[in-house]
Amino acid sequence: MSWAIFAISAAFFQATYFTSVKKLLKDINQYVLASGIFISHFAILFSLSIIKGIPEIGPFFYPSVLATAILNAIAVTLYYKALKITDLSLSVPMISFTPVFLIITAFIILRELPTFLGAVGITLIVFGSYVLHLSKNKTHFLDPFRKIFKNKGVSYMLIVAFLWSITLNFDKLVVLNSDPIFGSSLVGLLLGLIFLTTSLAKKQETKIIYKENFSKFFLMGIIIALEAIALNMAFTLQIVPYVISLKRLAILFSVFYGGLAFKEKDLLRRSLATLIMLAGVILIILF
Repeated sequence: MSWAIFAISAAFFQATYFTSVKKLLKDINQYVLASGIFISHFAILFSLSIIKGIPEIGPFFYPSVLATAILNAIAVTLYYKALKITDLSLSVPMISFTPVFLIITAFIILRELPTFLGAVGITLIVFGSYVLHLSKNKTHFLDPFRKIFKNKGVSYMLIVAFLWSITLNFDKLVVLNSDPIFGSSLVGLLLGLIFLTTSLAKKQETKIIYKENFSKFFLMGIIIALEAIALNMAFTLQIVPYVISLKRLAILFSVFYGGLAFKEKDLLRRSLATLIMLAGVILIILF
């Protein structure tokens, strides 16, 4: 069960990363922040790769690195915006929809359909989302669903959930065609360069911000490097759906962080909604 320990560790590091990003976005431009974090991520993992030794590269390595870097650049941009404008305990639970999108993409590509219990899992995720956006002054049963699409941050995280349902496949291909460290370092480099170029194009004072926040960027780089290593180690030991089902515990950690770090309210209902959504995820994965 070592894969489970790695997956849960990745969930903890991801929730910590989301919380830290939300705090830093108050004072730092999102593109400069992302570039600093991912360049630090690259430096840490590439240094480890040099010490460990560069692995043999498989035939699908470079296309997979390019694909996941491009899609993740879009995802990062969206979830940075979401974290900046929406409660942590409200936005992060939306990544529970990733398994739902995985089922849809699997049907399109493989013509696979969910089992009855898988369909129940999808229903639980939708119902959990309903509870998450339920309010005391609700006047119509459709109001929570309308709220999902009216809240930009939540809508952004839904798009992120869909993008991740695609990138997860490329992430595992990167690992299988290299190792749990080297491939992720190159993905981090590409992401860092994409956001650095964007920040320069938007005429941000990138150099000054780097100097003032180097230690914060490096610490964040360590956090996502640990997340990447833990997740990739889990990928080498177990299939992606099982790993991602446990990594979705990041949702619970994020709801907890939301209460502690940002004094977010209504956490009891949000925690209940999150547990319902996670139950749906587990049903989809297991059945």
